[in-house]
Order: sequence, then structure tokens, then C-alpha cells
Amino acid sequence: MKKINLLLSSLIVASSAFAQAPKFVLFEHFTQASCGPCATQNPAFEANILNANLQTVKHIAYHTSWPGVDEMNAANAAEVADRVIYYNVTGVPNVVLEGNYKQGAPGAMTQADVNTQFSMGSPVKIEVSEVDNGATRDVTVVVKSVGNVPVGTYKLYTAVVENPIDYTTAPGSNGETHFPNVFRKMYPSTAGENVTPAATGSSVSFNYTYNVSPTWVAANVKVVSFLQNDVTKEVLNVGTVGDPIINYSLSTPTIDISNVASGTATSFSLTSGNTGSADEDFIYTLTNDAPANWTSNFSIDANNYATTATITSVAGASSNIVINVTPGSTRGIATYTLTVSSVSNPNSPSMTKKVYVISGVTDLIVNNSGYVGDGTTAGSAANWGSIYTDGLVAANNQGYASTNDIIMQKAITNAAFTGVNNVYYNAGWTFPGITDNVALALQDFMDAGGNLFISGQDLAWEINDAATSTFITPVKTDFFKNYLHATYVTDGGTTNSSLNAANTDAIFPDMAVATINNYYGGTNFFPDQIAAADTNAKVIFKYGTSARIAGIRSQTAYKMVYIAPGMEMLNAVNSNEIIKRAHDWFYGYQGTASIDEIAEILSGMGQNYPNPSNGFTSILLENIDQNMNFDLIDITGKVIYSKQVAKGSNRLDLSTTNFAAGKYIYRLTNAKGNALTKTMVIK
Repeated sequence: MKKINLLLSSLIVASSAFAQAPKFVLFEHFTQASCGPCATQNPAFEANILNANLQTVKHIAYHTSWPGVDEMNAANAAEVADRVIYYNVTGVPNVVLEGNYKQGAPGAMTQADVNTQFSMGSPVKIEVSEVDNGATRDVTVVVKSVGNVPVGTYKLYTAVVENPIDYTTAPGSNGETHFPNVFRKMYPSTAGENVTPAATGSSVSFNYTYNVSPTWVAANVKVVSFLQNDVTKEVLNVGTVGDPIINYSLSTPTIDISNVASGTATSFSLTSGNTGSADEDFIYTLTNDAPANWTSNFSIDANNYATTATITSVAGASSNIVINVTPGSTRGIATYTLTVSSVSNPNSPSMTKKVYVISGVTDLIVNNSGYVGDGTTAGSAANWGSIYTDGLVAANNQGYASTNDIIMQKAITNAAFTGVNNVYYNAGWTFPGITDNVALALQDFMDAGGNLFISGQDLAWEINDAATSTFITPVKTDFFKNYLHATYVTDGGTTNSSLNAANTDAIFPDMAVATINNYYGGTNFFPDQIAAADTNAKVIFKYGTSARIAGIRSQTAYKMVYIAPGMEMLNAVNSNEIIKRAHDWFYGYQGTASIDEIAEILSGMGQNYPNPSNGFTSILLENIDQNMNFDLIDITGKVIYSKQVAKGSNRLDLSTTNFAAGKYIYRLTNAKGNALTKTMVIK
């Protein structure tokens, strides 16, 4: 092997320090020819992820030395072992997405993951070329900086892969005969090549020569090269021979999620550019899933467009793009997707950026994006998310919307969760049922007075069973104990086949016995047995007539309901009733309010504006057909301000100059004690 390291002066003028090239998506896949679960899960991963994304996905399959025989490992066991150690892989099948974004079974990887990663963009482009000399091949890898590369310790890894390797007889004990993108060799070694990225608009280049083994099918051999942060393990970008020409760049907006009131405009700014050496025509398209009465448009260099525009982009030039959104009267959470594609290079895969707008949402259904239980079923918890929608419809809630855990976490951490009072977290039977980032975001939400309903089989097992679960983290175990107020007893089985209300509880008494159905089929029936972790936790459901606990609720600075089996495992009547009662308890209804009364309270108080408040805020009121009481409550639960609201009032003005900065809860209460609560922030 020989290596030449050159610093090249790029012909391209830097278009923007924040320009982003499309980011190809790298899956590093640890598998084995004698691994039974590998044979079960690998074909679906190849069909649904690899073959469905041939232009955007790159894949390297490392064949481990365990659990049995595999001659593909024997061909280069030492280098495979180095990558196993690098990622601390302890079992197969295991897939690592982009180095540090996600790690799990093949079924854990979704099309949403591919779309998210490709649309993120990268400050570097990696261009790979090969010269075939017969027994040897010369490889050139160019790492081009199109934007500002974050400071870090970077290494370039260039892997030789053979795609595919097909056997007439299975080489291991699991029956697999077809193996895509099998790892053969790493250059310069598994230690990687130290790289100092060039300044924006310039490149660094690396040359390698490798031998083509006579045991390989030469026509199936190529190299895959990727730049990785050696500390965080984040993969910045990846390239291979024959990648499509992609010259457009699109930056990530500084803020990509916003929460605004109906009729209030919000905007998102980004830049695009042409990283090629010639002028090129690009098509920009803005699409959305917003309610019909929301409006939007976008501008390119101050020229406005409704949904689409074709722009000639000068080589090396950049353009300023602004996406404008004004929510209408319909409450919801909407995704706006800006797509850019090339007219001049129609084979280039389109690049997208997504921004999100929340408006008027009080109750948010959050579907976990993890993979369904056995790893072979496509989709996520959104498959049965309508069960939660039906429950909130039964509760006559007018302010609900649905999203996934990734967007929820983004909204909470970016202070775009204003007005959301309650989260209904749909874990179902998915892995991981919750991530560290989501757990931390939910903690922030609950600490500020937000209420949580959470449900899903195996969630307790996943977070707590050190003997068999690989998903345990300190963050999640802390969340389970201190925010769900639960401890794990044992994994569920067929004896946990019915859900009975604990008649001593004030919120869920006298409910009909609910049959727990085997929703996932076969032996996939695991409604966990849990226990109360502290005196704040109250038992609300048991399995049958036994003492085995199936659900608890708690009330501290927030209210929480945790049901161990998933709502999808119950009949619609039962799931609707459970969600409705949790909803009513969150809002302070004590079982005496009728549906009509609940509807009146729900529509009676709007979200304060501005929020955050800086000295003064207003709250719109409607349907106030009786005298009511307004309370402002701090995060300790102490009422720090009260005011009577007269019948017929349509607005409440509040001076906040005498209140300390922070998060507060405010509520409107009628004579029967029924209440609506919302949150506000005071600067």
C-alpha cells in the first residue's frame, strides 16, 4: 500500500461558512453467518433500507467471530475485531447509524432515519475515484470543505467491500447464503487516517493502492470512504465510487421549530449554494402537512414564491432562503419541507430541510419512533397512534395533535413547547421505548408542571432488567424511578391477561375489566409487572384479581399516569376510557363534570401572549358564562396570585413585573372545581 497526502486548492469559492452538502447515510452492520436472529432480521433491512435507498445509503457489513463459524470473518478477523471494539458491540445483529446517531437491531433502522440523516447535510463532500490496474487498484479520496467544519479530531477510513457475496451452500449455521457489502480491508489501517479538514472552499486528498485478492469477485469490489470524529464517533460524510454528482448545498436553519399563536407569522432562514464548477439550474419546492387554513411561502434572495421556483445558481455563489409560515385557526403541529433538486443533473438525489411549527396545541400524542418489538415488522408506534387520538376525541379535547419523539424532544429543548399541557407517550412494544434525550426532555417538561401519560409493554423490562436488556442507561433508570415513580418487578407473561381497576383509587374506580390482547402475536406478550417506587405513587390497575400491579399514577409538581401494557393491547372501549380519565384528571375534572361542561372549560381560556412574557401578558377568554377564578402557580405548586374572572369576560391582562423569571402554571376554575391549566414563561 502506498499513500500520498496532498492539499489541493479548490476551484470553488466558499459560498457560505454554513453551507451544507448532501450527507450520504452510513450504516455499519455487525452480523454473522451462524447468528439466528441475523438470518431473521437482515433480509428486511436489506429490502427496506439498503435497496430502497440505493442513491443515498452506504453500507459496510463486518462479520464477527461469534457466535459460530463464518469464513468471511476468518478472512480478516483482526480488523473486524477492531471495529467491534471501537463501537463496543456485544451482540449481533447490531447496526450503527452514522457512528453515534443510533445503534440497535436492523429493524431499529427506519426510512425516517435515512431521510433525517440525508437531509441534515454536511460541511464536507467526499469524492472517491478508482483506477483498475488488474491485480491492484489506485484510489483517490478527496475531502472537500463546502462549509465550516466543526473543530474536532477527524479520521478518514477507507474500507474495501465486496457486494454481494453469494454462496450456493450456507457458510454458517443460520441458513443465509446472500451477504451484501462484506468488509474486506481497511486503509490505511483500522486506526484510520488523521485528517485536518481544509478551509472552506478547499480540499485535502488521499491516495491509496490496494491489492485485489484472487478470492474476491473483482467486479463486485469497491471502496467506501468516510470521515469520522474520533472522539464523538459522528460520521460527517461518506462517499464511494460512482456516487451521483451533487452540486447543491443547503444549510440547516439556526432555529428549525417554532411555537406561535394563530395568525402570528414565523420564519426560518437558511442558505443554499452551488458547490460545482459551472452554473446550474436548481428547483426549489416547499411542501407541508399543515391544516388547510394555515398559509406559507418562501423567498430566495427576497423574491417570493408560493410552492416552487427554478433558479439558476452561479458556481460558487450562495442564496438566502426564508420560509414563512402563518398558522390559521386550526390547532396543530405541521412540517414544512424544502426540497432542492438539479435540472442539470437529474440523477442527483433531492436534498431536503424540514422546519416545524406548533400552534394552539394543548395535548400532544407522541409516537415513539423506535422499531417494533421483534425487529422484523416495519414501522413504529405510529402504526397504532390513532388509538390515542380516539381516546382524546372521547375526552372531547379540541387541542390535540400528534408527532414523534424526535420532534417532541426538539420542541422541548428549543423552548417551543409553550401551551402544551399534557403529553401522551405511545411506546407500545418498541425498542428503544425511550431514549436518553427524550427522557431528559420529558423531565424538563414535567419539572415545569407538564403532565405525562405513558404506556407500553416491556418498557419497564427494557430500562431495568440488567440481566437481559441491552437498553439500560443511568438516565433512563433515573427517569423510571423518579418521574414514573415505579420499580420493575418482572417481565410479563400470559397470566397477565386482564386489566382490573384498583377500586381504592379515586380517578380510575369501577372501570370494566379490560382484556389484554396478544396484539403482536405468537409469544410476544410481555405486559410488565411493576411496583410503586414511593409514597407519591398510587396503584390504579392490577392484573386480574392478583396483587400484581399493572398501572400507577402520581402527583407532585406534575401529574403522571403509567400503564404497563400498551393501549394497543386493549379493546377500543377500554383504551378510550383510560385515556379519557387520565385526561380529565390532568385538567382537574373529578368525575362530576359532563362532556358539555368539559368542552366549555376547554374552550374557555387561550394561551397567554406574548409568551415568554416580559412585563405584561394577555389571555383571551371565551364562553365564560359563570364567575370563575384565575390562579398563577409557581413550580413548587404554590399559588402566588389569584383573581376573580367575571361572567362574560373575554380577556385577562396580567402584569408580570413583580414575578420572578421562570416557568409558571395558570388555571381557570369554575364553581364545581373543574379547571383548565396551561403554562407560561416569565422573563
